[in-house]
Amino acid sequence: MSEESLYRARVSRGLCPKALDFVSSLRDDERILVDDILGTLAHVLGLKEAGVLTERECRKICRVLGGLLKQARSGELRLEGPYEDVHEFLENEVIKRVGIEIGGKIHSGRSRNDQVALAIRLRVRKELLKTCDLLLKTSEEFLHRAEGCVELPIPFYTHTQQAQIGSLGHYFLSKFDDLLEDYDRLVDCFKRVNLSPLGACAVAGTGLPIKREMAVKLLGFSGLVENSLSAVSSRGFMLEVASCLNILMSDLSRIAEDLILWSSNEFGFVTPSDEYASTSSVMPQKVNPCTLELMRARAAEVQGLCMGLFSILKGLVTGYNRDLQETKPILWKIFDLTQDSLAVLKGVISTLKINEERCLSVSRGSYALALDLAEGLVLEYGVPFRLAHRVIGQAVRKCAEEGRKLTELSVQELEEISEKAGQKLKLRPDFIKKYAEPLASLRFRKTRGSPNPAEARRMLLKRRGELKKRRRSLDEVQNKIDKSISELLRKAGVR
Repeated sequence: MSEESLYRARVSRGLCPKALDFVSSLRDDERILVDDILGTLAHVLGLKEAGVLTERECRKICRVLGGLLKQARSGELRLEGPYEDVHEFLENEVIKRVGIEIGGKIHSGRSRNDQVALAIRLRVRKELLKTCDLLLKTSEEFLHRAEGCVELPIPFYTHTQQAQIGSLGHYFLSKFDDLLEDYDRLVDCFKRVNLSPLGACAVAGTGLPIKREMAVKLLGFSGLVENSLSAVSSRGFMLEVASCLNILMSDLSRIAEDLILWSSNEFGFVTPSDEYASTSSVMPQKVNPCTLELMRARAAEVQGLCMGLFSILKGLVTGYNRDLQETKPILWKIFDLTQDSLAVLKGVISTLKINEERCLSVSRGSYALALDLAEGLVLEYGVPFRLAHRVIGQAVRKCAEEGRKLTELSVQELEEISEKAGQKLKLRPDFIKKYAEPLASLRFRKTRGSPNPAEARRMLLKRRGELKKRRRSLDEVQNKIDKSISELLRKAGVR
């Protein structure tokens, strides 16, 4: 039997070159080459257990697959030839080396449908763990930067207007929390990825006595996609992964936008390192945050790719359809864009220059301290908040019209404004200084989760523990999978 006709006994002609090129996924299957070999090794051991292969036949096939695995891992094995996919390529490679009498048995009880579903899950599992590792490393940089900035005030914004005084440390801590939430989403969907579809065959199982649980153990899965139809037909796990990565990239894009804005001359809170900036071809003064700008664009690209996945899957009848072939490169691209963005953001944050004097200067001149003054009137003098809001609002208007800071307002002036508003007060001399100084404003905050430096340090300590807990858990999952794959190779006699 020729290489070209391995799967084509039903038809009288081979695919024409243009049609073969159109349907072939070889270029995209490079990503799952190693995974397909590992899955085939597990299947071969299962066939021996089921009595379909003899011990001698199993050893011969495993020896060939072991050699192909070594070549694939070193990059020597290239997916080339007149094949529709990696599965046809591998089966041909085995048959060429051991003959069809033995090699022709490796596809017993298996379809390319459950074979590709298996390889995709193995690869997605690997990419998920890599992404989670990068996410924890990037998150740690935010935590590290937060620790040094819990007493560095900056304005926080609503409607892109200065709203309240916070701290840069509190900002970094908030982004750590967002990224940890993204991490937890990925870990949760990992449970639905880490299931074996092998043994489902085309759509309805096989008559051969294959124990599906054997592949679960050999490949380090946590269980089965039990229903054979779901095993080959469902790609919900891909949609879930893509959606989680889409949310993550959206979070990265918002961080990028903050840093782009804050690095402008008008803000000047931070300066990206030269290692992560570009220059102008014509304007000598320019240093542009191009890595961050591209991160925003790539978040948009991920969003589009995610919609592409949903569009492919939304109208398919249940069962295997060749349309599913097109989902693989989309998901690989999403992973690549996300992982690259995480690695770059980690570098940006770790090397970011913080312009402390500028942060302090802007905070001291900000009217975002107004709410603290209003709450001071409520707390110390029992003024109804709505009246306090009116008094301080009029005080801010007066300062704005005269080009003055709130700290330049005298106690006497505030008393006069208050009296005109219907609230006669006798304020203590240091009242304005107590509430209208940025650091005093931070320390005035009482609520849990606020940027009060003491509260921020409590949260930082707790987050350190949460980060360590997740790192331990991730390492345990990776080690368990590594041990399973090592045991698979040992049982297959592959060194």
